Amino acid sequence: MSEGIQIIDPEERFELHMDGATLVVRRLDSQTLTAIERRHAGERDKNRANDDVLDYILLDWRGVTSPLGLAEVPCARENKLRLPTAVKLKILAAAQQARAEDPGRPI
Repeated sequence: MSEGIQIIDPEERFELHMDGATLVVRRLDSQTLTAIERRHAGERDKNRANDDVLDYILLDWRGVTSPLGLAEVPCARENKLRLPTAVKLKILAAAQQARAEDPGRPI
């Protein structure tokens, strides 16, 4: 039997495991997405709205490092935006799943 579809709770968090790193994310509800899109309405750079979405859903991480010295980097907006595009796309896809799962496990 299927576990069904979950509604999105604003307090919900789950872990996404990827390439040896653990990312703490939340799913994206339509109300939040609409608010972000409205904030950027009329802007020429459509990527800024996508950057805000990524910043909203990616809450924390472990195992994300700098290629210089392999030091862990903080989960700050500027570092989130430096993630490889393929990683960003996986994070965005996980945030839009029907259930909060690993992609990760609920935390």
